[in-house]
Amino acid sequence: MKGYELCLCRSSVWTVVNGVEDMSTLSELHEESILHNLYTRYCANLIYTNIGSILAAVNPYKQICGLYDSASVELYSKHQLGELPPHIFALANECYRCLWKRQDSQCILISGESGAGKTESTKLLLKFLSAMSQSSTGAALSERTTRVEQAIVQSSPIMEAFGNAKTVYNNNSSRFGKFIQLHFAQSGNIQGGCIIDYLLEKNRVVRQNPGERNYHIFYSLLSGADREQRGENLYLLLDSPEAYHYLSQSGCVQDGSLDDKQLFLSVMEALKVMEFTEEEIRDVFKLLSGVLHIGNIEFMTAGGAQITTKGVVNSVSDLLGLDGFQLSEVLTQRSMILRGEEICSPLTVEQALDSRDSVAMALYSQCFSWIITRINQKIKGKDNFKSVGILDIFGFENFEVNRFEQFNINYANEKLQEYFNKHIFSLEQLEYNREGIHWEAIDWMDNAECLDLIEKKLGILALINEESRFPKGTDYTLLEKLHSRHAANPYYVKPRMADHQFGIKHYAGEVLYDVRGVLEKNRDTFRDDILNMLKDSRLDFIYDLFERVGSRNGEDTLKMGTARRKPTVSSQFRDSLHALMATLSASNPFFVRCIKPNMDKVGITFDPEVVLNQLRYSGMLETVKIRRAGFPVRRNFTDFLNRQAEVDERRTCSELLTLYDNSRREWQLGKTKVFLKEVLEQKLERERDAVRRAAGMVIRAHILSYVARSHYRKVRSSTITIQKNYRAHFWRQVFLRMRSAVVVLQKHRRGQIARSLCQQLLEEQRRRKEEEERQRLQEEEEWRRREEQEREAFRKQQEEEDLRRRQESEERAAAQSREVCLSHSGWQYSSEEESRQMEEILRLEREIERLQQQREDGVALLNESSREELRQRRDAEIYRLEKEASRVATEFLEMLDFGGLEQSLSSEENLHDPSENTAPLAEDEVDEGFHAEDECVPLPDLPTPAVEPLDPDVLSHLPPPPPAFAQDPAPSPGGYSGLPKVFRQSDGELPVEEFNFSILPDTESDYDQEEFEEAPGSTTDGHLTDEEVLRRSSCTYNSMDSFRGSSDSENDGFADTDEEVSNGRVGLLNGSGPPYFHSYLYMKSGLMIPWRRRWCVLKDETFMWFRAKQDSVKCGWLYKKGGGMSTLSRRNWKMRWFVLREAKLMYYENDSEEKLKGTIDIRIAKEIVDNHEKENALNIVTEDRTYQIYAETPEEASGWFSVLSRVHSATPEQLMEMQHEQANPKNAVLYLPFIHPACSSKPNSFVIITANRVIHCNTDLPEEMHHWIGLLQKPRGESRIDGQDFIVRGWLHKEMKSSSKSTSLKLKKRWFVLTNNSLDYYKSSERSSSKLGTLVLNSLCSVVQPDERVFKETGYWNIIVHGRKHSYRLYTKLLNEAMRWASAIQNAIDNKVPIETPTQQLIRDIKENSMNVEAVEQTYWRNPILRYTQHPLHSPLLPLPYGEVNTSLQKEKGYSSLQDEAVKMFNSLQEMEAVSDPVPIIQGILQTCQDLRPLRDEVYCQLIKQTNHVPQPNSPANRAHWHLLTCMSCTFLPSRAILRYLRFHLKRIRELFPGTEIEQFAAFIGESLKKTKTREFVPSQEEIVALRSRQEMTTTVYCHGGGSCKISINSHTTAGEVSPFTQHSPSHYMPKEGVEFVFMFEQAHESLISGHFPAHEDTLQHLAALRLQYLHGDVARVCWNLEQVYPTGRLRRRILTFTRAGGGGTTAPQLDKRRSSFLEGTLRRGLKGGSVRKQRSLQEEQMMDMWVKEEMAGTRASIMEKWSRLQGLNQHQAMLKYMSIIKEWPGYGSTLFDVESKEGGFPRELWLGVSAENVSVYKRGEAKPLETFPYEHIVFFGAPMPSTYKITVDGRDMFFETPQVGEITKIMKAYINMIVKKRCSVRSASSYGRNWIR
Repeated sequence: MKGYELCLCRSSVWTVVNGVEDMSTLSELHEESILHNLYTRYCANLIYTNIGSILAAVNPYKQICGLYDSASVELYSKHQLGELPPHIFALANECYRCLWKRQDSQCILISGESGAGKTESTKLLLKFLSAMSQSSTGAALSERTTRVEQAIVQSSPIMEAFGNAKTVYNNNSSRFGKFIQLHFAQSGNIQGGCIIDYLLEKNRVVRQNPGERNYHIFYSLLSGADREQRGENLYLLLDSPEAYHYLSQSGCVQDGSLDDKQLFLSVMEALKVMEFTEEEIRDVFKLLSGVLHIGNIEFMTAGGAQITTKGVVNSVSDLLGLDGFQLSEVLTQRSMILRGEEICSPLTVEQALDSRDSVAMALYSQCFSWIITRINQKIKGKDNFKSVGILDIFGFENFEVNRFEQFNINYANEKLQEYFNKHIFSLEQLEYNREGIHWEAIDWMDNAECLDLIEKKLGILALINEESRFPKGTDYTLLEKLHSRHAANPYYVKPRMADHQFGIKHYAGEVLYDVRGVLEKNRDTFRDDILNMLKDSRLDFIYDLFERVGSRNGEDTLKMGTARRKPTVSSQFRDSLHALMATLSASNPFFVRCIKPNMDKVGITFDPEVVLNQLRYSGMLETVKIRRAGFPVRRNFTDFLNRQAEVDERRTCSELLTLYDNSRREWQLGKTKVFLKEVLEQKLERERDAVRRAAGMVIRAHILSYVARSHYRKVRSSTITIQKNYRAHFWRQVFLRMRSAVVVLQKHRRGQIARSLCQQLLEEQRRRKEEEERQRLQEEEEWRRREEQEREAFRKQQEEEDLRRRQESEERAAAQSREVCLSHSGWQYSSEEESRQMEEILRLEREIERLQQQREDGVALLNESSREELRQRRDAEIYRLEKEASRVATEFLEMLDFGGLEQSLSSEENLHDPSENTAPLAEDEVDEGFHAEDECVPLPDLPTPAVEPLDPDVLSHLPPPPPAFAQDPAPSPGGYSGLPKVFRQSDGELPVEEFNFSILPDTESDYDQEEFEEAPGSTTDGHLTDEEVLRRSSCTYNSMDSFRGSSDSENDGFADTDEEVSNGRVGLLNGSGPPYFHSYLYMKSGLMIPWRRRWCVLKDETFMWFRAKQDSVKCGWLYKKGGGMSTLSRRNWKMRWFVLREAKLMYYENDSEEKLKGTIDIRIAKEIVDNHEKENALNIVTEDRTYQIYAETPEEASGWFSVLSRVHSATPEQLMEMQHEQANPKNAVLYLPFIHPACSSKPNSFVIITANRVIHCNTDLPEEMHHWIGLLQKPRGESRIDGQDFIVRGWLHKEMKSSSKSTSLKLKKRWFVLTNNSLDYYKSSERSSSKLGTLVLNSLCSVVQPDERVFKETGYWNIIVHGRKHSYRLYTKLLNEAMRWASAIQNAIDNKVPIETPTQQLIRDIKENSMNVEAVEQTYWRNPILRYTQHPLHSPLLPLPYGEVNTSLQKEKGYSSLQDEAVKMFNSLQEMEAVSDPVPIIQGILQTCQDLRPLRDEVYCQLIKQTNHVPQPNSPANRAHWHLLTCMSCTFLPSRAILRYLRFHLKRIRELFPGTEIEQFAAFIGESLKKTKTREFVPSQEEIVALRSRQEMTTTVYCHGGGSCKISINSHTTAGEVSPFTQHSPSHYMPKEGVEFVFMFEQAHESLISGHFPAHEDTLQHLAALRLQYLHGDVARVCWNLEQVYPTGRLRRRILTFTRAGGGGTTAPQLDKRRSSFLEGTLRRGLKGGSVRKQRSLQEEQMMDMWVKEEMAGTRASIMEKWSRLQGLNQHQAMLKYMSIIKEWPGYGSTLFDVESKEGGFPRELWLGVSAENVSVYKRGEAKPLETFPYEHIVFFGAPMPSTYKITVDGRDMFFETPQVGEITKIMKAYINMIVKKRCSVRSASSYGRNWIR
């Protein structure tokens, strides 16, 4: 207080009563003067004070009237900074104006301690900027701008309620940081925004310090929720906050300064403004209620932590949509997967409380993040100008206990202080020195060293993150590292007393941090079981919150790279803080320093010590000094002159500034800039505004005068127009009256003339008809005479033609005989003979065509009988000529002798598409009819060619091509139809329907060269050529572009499917290969094939050729509707080749694109619509006409519709992007991998030789030829993976295909290389080795792990890699090697981008637009793949993994791959529409889905598709689909995404078909989805019948003793729900003790015969007799088995133990005698045979068996004797006596388990007895336990590893070996739950204080 008194004494020199507004103008500059100035203004309610452009704000802790009203906003918006008293509105106004003044983004940094008023300042800034935004646009304010501004303002109450809480220092403290960025338009209005949140204090949800509160939203929800919302059906809220542990533990529930109810109302209003739906608001509040209820879950110790509040668990389950049992399991035990087995371990009470709190914190934090995301979606807008950022981050904190949250908060404040210092002190002084300004340096507090301690290498943050990575890292090991590393740092504090703290000397003071809990909070990870439980929630809201959250299992160990590690909380916060600093550095900053006047949060109280401390550590004095002495305004000379030229443009900078300040105190000139004080800058700005205002008034006057003159001219023009129109109207009325009179006169006269004319016309018509009849009779007579003459002439001509043809045939026969003689001389044929043969063939073709044309022309002139006779004669002649042509062509081919070439390779099909030989159908442009190819007579097939490839030496013997084929003649419309069909491959050998997308060659092709080379007997006969496959499958293929889009995008130029190289199919080769090269070449693949010009491409070691340069956006075959009056659909629809180039859609006769039929301009088309009248059809509507086209498949139709729609609305830039894809292999005629070029004898020619093809190529220039050969001859080894590209490489054995008769495993050793994109293999590891095969990896590939069974059979560990088309079966000797490869391949697959089908994309679009009905209907309308179809499905709707299904299922039920099964499922759906009884099909589909889990979502999608847009919704076929969907919904649930889609579909169906049966099915399915759980078996046919009628079933339950009862059940009825009925059912026999006694009797007997009842031999035999008496009554001749009543295993063990021990006990003499006799006989037989050692084992076994049989016979006789004594004992008495003997054992009620102990305290073989009260340890066979442990003393039980069970009792660990780990855990948990239920009424422990009674 002395300092403050001194301040008051020295203040007498001040003359200003209210202090100064800008402290940089103080006459005396020291701490006391600054403090007094703030105090003076604070007492006068002047809480704002300037320090230059920095604003200091003192929190008044009260409302000041009129300070922030609308009048203040309007006042400060019209004045510049400094003209009015200091205010936060003045700072905001200056920031707003600087957007245009500085042409840069602005930011406002609000700093200060907690409770200083930062949050309120932020809200005031938002309020002012929103008002300025609205005033900038005036009346033209758009709705979007209004929505954004309102949303930004209304976001504050939401963030305040969910992110603020009452602390010790502040009643409304922000427990998270936020950076609000407002995006402004050039016009000045806000057009968007973004909110970034930092580090929410999650720990506050579960615990608060004394005197603090939880987040405001919890208390406001309890205060504001009405009675209905509190009810049992909604939020399940309790009456007051005191009833919740999370709200009452701190002792502070109410606060007088906070109105919780009003806050709830403001939050509800804000949520509605932000367009949160009612369902979303309800889900958020249910989550909040669930979090509060989670805090009330209590635990006790009984075999670990056990829940004592089951009712609370049920409430939480209902609120969060969780399974109550699963929630209890997760909170009380930890489960983990160890070696494929799930191991469960109970938690202690402390661990259970941590699990409970972690669930609550995770729920709240994810909900908070979701709310911020929704707010950002609402306020998102354009960012095309500048922005204003407002930073409101947590203030500096120093509590009694400071934890991890305070460390991060203070770290953020250190960074902000560094930014303040750097901007105010460092940068400013640096610029003064650089510009040569006269300046006196000012010392200031630099916190750079403190920040180095925190964030530099090996700093505190680095050590925390490093220790978080270690699995065994603890908080105390972290503390040791901190002390050892930083103890010598002057900013680090090592406490002397506390052993769990470390300290840092911050800029605001020294703070001690508690290290406990730092690592766990920094890791911020989930246990797998907790995360999976939350993801399994029935509520979509809860699932969405945790859908993308990673689990603890996803963390990486030290063996894995750091690149994939999950970032820690501190590292994420550090990165976001650095990003924030980067954003602030790129903006012009304004600073607001908030000051807290006292620590009691009361008004009119100014504590000098508190304020002075804040002034010191914030550097306020240094700030005042530098602002007072400095020049904060700096402008370039040019900018300054340009801005001030309006004031006086004739003066320089110095002259202009001298006018305003001759003393040069307020300005200085640097080297490049003008430096001004703010006072002078404000004076200049005022002068500039005055000049601009005067100029504006002049401009305004001229504009107003212009507007007035324009208005006068407009009024005058309007007046003249009115006059003109009125005069016209007047005179028109006069004219109309006169014209009406004239028309009446004309009407009468014209009628008179018309009547006379009519009489004349009738007379002329009669005479004309008579003349026409005479002419018709004459013409008929002339026609008959002419027809007779033509018939006679035709007969003579035919005879002459026959005579000439016979002469020619005789001449050809003579010539043919001469040619046969010459054929023995080999290949010596002249070009003249070849030309003659070809001319003969062509002549015969022309003759055939001429005769056909004559036939058509002549037949038209004959009558019916003559036409038929002539047709028969012509057909015979044509048939003869065709045979003659075939014979000549065959002889010509035999002369050529192709040797090893395949028949199909010498045909034109390799270069020429067969579609060119097929004439088009009739079209509106021209009607060309049908082609006559079908009338050709096929010739006998040529001999089958050899399989081996062509020898290169053959090329030297091939004759040169005939001259006739050296050029490229224009093809005839019919092509070479005259040649026999044997020259082309048959089109009918393989149906087109067999081809779907899964077997078509495309851009994604794996290949395996060795796959079929090793299989003997392979042949290429009977297959379509590659070109035919491509042509016929073009529609289906193109439809898969979107399906493969994800994988293609990352593997450009990489193959991605599985294709075979040989057998007539080819694939694309992978690798880097030669560079991309393309040009035109002349090509031919046989002597009979002409040279054709093709566009050839060499890319990635693949040689492709195209008919033309590929510059189209899309192309393919489509059917187009043509003209004509025919009613046949085949005649009206013609197949055309459509090509889309740029915006022009052209269609050709065939895919050679030689004959253009028409062009459609898509850009000027009116619309592209989906044709509902025809499936897979669409219409292109233009100005002139409507083009109707349709595709073969829905996928192809969707693809064309999508592309055309995009082009129709695309910009030129978008069109250019769509055209960039060239050389698409899917359009290629053929691909040729592994090409080997060779030189040719023809100039500029070369030959490409493959495994089964020889292609001749010719170039225009020799240089081009040599360039092609050089590229093609590059070594294949250059594409090998080298360096760091591969993941794994090494030798593996690959299984080769062998003949079908061979069963042996055939392996070949190959060099395998795994990369990120493929698995390749080579013949050797040399660099020059060629690649033999590749398997492209994508997200659908799968790996089968090594199988031990295969290793036992073959001696190899196997790995199976399934690709799209084929699989690699790999083998290795070492298990580690196999596991290494399998793991590496699986990781490569996991890293691939998931493949997404079009159906998935559309489902996502529907989800995003679910609230927009019109957009959803448009999606259905445009995409036929979502609607009902009658066509078969060629590919699955969803991505399914490759490979075969489980081997056992494949063998048992014959399943193939999942893709094939999906297609079969759809076929079954279509078949189900036509059958009368679909029940068997339904059951079969359900069983398949039960066996193959991945198919469930697929079948659901297929059913949704088939029940969508059905032509006849109420038809039996549609009801059959709904029947199956009903059964599916009652059997198993789909995945979450498909479940949402299904619910949306059901809701939509109910709205579309109200009151129908379909609506009833949809409602029934919706209710069933809420109840369906996992079931073991699919519904029976009886259940399916009941489900089809949506009714329950009646079944009979049979009870013990013969009783039964009938009950009603449904698909969701469980056994637990049925069991109560059995208690009251009628029965023939039921003991008075109840059915439970009978069950206990049966259970006791099962334990006895299993050897788990310790008793004497006589007792066991007596019990066996009682059991026989119970079952059969008195002794009778019945067949009974000893094993069913007596523990025979115990007898065998006793004998074995006796033989090993050497005898003993009471029965020792008798057993010893038997043993001696057996040994004597054994020895005698061994000596007799002479091989004792060899027979010992066998004889001992025989001896044991005989001994056991003898003992069993004796035991059986003894039991029979005891049974005979029980005569007269009835069934009930026998059961009671049996149970009385059993209960005599003290351990009765225990379940015994065989265990083994390796500890020294117990024998090896033990019994572990588990009863309702305790756990006992028995020596096997003994009745008295060795030790007994009550459950209250057991603190842990579980399986730390497979087959090992651990029990911890009061710090003592016991381990037992047993395979029954799971059974022991379950029964112990069941007994513990019973104990907990009994003790719940009297609480034995309270979870609040963690004081537990054990």
